[in-house]
Amino acid sequence: MPISRKPKQAASGVDIEALIGRGGSIAVAEPVETQSSLARPIATVNLRIPAPIIERLDRVLETLPLKKPRHAWLLEAVLEKLEREDSE
Repeated sequence: MPISRKPKQAASGVDIEALIGRGGSIAVAEPVETQSSLARPIATVNLRIPAPIIERLDRVLETLPLKKPRHAWLLEAVLEKLEREDSE
């Protein structure tokens, strides 16, 4: 295996070793807070649903023309129920 010389620095005028030695900070994703998220804080709720009801819900979700997450479907159901309760 031949031994070659260390490559010469690029003639761009940038000292690569100094640039590497200087280092920097890591990239961190800043959380994006929208105005709606500030106005409506989210509360976490643990909801226990019997398995037969979840299976039934999943069968309904499979028949929808567009895929909808179970979470979104449950939120819509809660909102519909609240609207009916408010109108009574």
